[in-house]
Amino acid sequence: TSVSPNELSHFSSLASSWWDPQGPSRVLHLMNPVRHDFIASCIAESTPTTTTPSSPTDSNKSNTLRYLDIGCGGGIFAESLARTIPTPTTSDADAAVASSTPTRTRAAEITALDPSPTLIKIARDHARLDPIVNGHLETGRFKYVNSTLEEYIPTLHTTTTTTTTIESNSNSKNGGGFDIVTLFEVIEHIDNVPGSITPQSFLASCLSMVKPGGWLIGSTIARTFPSWIVNQVIAEAPWPVGVVPKGTHEWSKFVNPGELQAWVQEGLMRGADGGAVRG
Repeated sequence: TSVSPNELSHFSSLASSWWDPQGPSRVLHLMNPVRHDFIASCIAESTPTTTTPSSPTDSNKSNTLRYLDIGCGGGIFAESLARTIPTPTTSDADAAVASSTPTRTRAAEITALDPSPTLIKIARDHARLDPIVNGHLETGRFKYVNSTLEEYIPTLHTTTTTTTTIESNSNSKNGGGFDIVTLFEVIEHIDNVPGSITPQSFLASCLSMVKPGGWLIGSTIARTFPSWIVNQVIAEAPWPVGVVPKGTHEWSKFVNPGELQAWVQEGLMRGADGGAVRG
């Protein structure tokens, strides 16, 4: 598995303060608008193909995109993304979402994945406080899944229901069934264990979830001297200077742009699928 027990324990311990905008996760709260802006710019640059056969071929005209948020934590980004799913106003929910005025994210369905049961519970409990988001949970348009990526991938190949059959058919060697896969501040927490899970193999698994023409959108921290000063010396300093708990980051796990691009290209070649890398 790609999950480090130490990392899992560390982030689970922050669960009670995850939704405090002034707490240890406040940087994640501040980054949310930037994440939405970047996703919108990616969609505008090259709109992924839609997954619903009956929906318009130009998804700029409707909300038809399926998202997978890997490493969602307590749901700060996933919940904000769920608020961009249109609220159905008719009995035909699928048609209502597809024909509604499009939002910037074009989101129609969201699956948010995290290996920590503690964080998933925090995420679900907080989502239920918002009637609109809770409505998406109840309809299944938004769902939290307590699982590692490695455990989740095989579930897409089951054929016990109509829904999973559709996912299985789309999750071929040419790409998974998601238009957009998000990976925010996750890869720098993956252990590098040669012969087992590595950041490269984890990234390849993430890419396998993206359907042809879709996007893998994420962010991480570069392994540079300034990043060490900012993210470990300053960010992990005692309060009131520090903004994250000590031990949140390990500088040796940070990833430089050239490394990340090489890993992405390797993952694309593994999947026999071409694609562009945008820095």
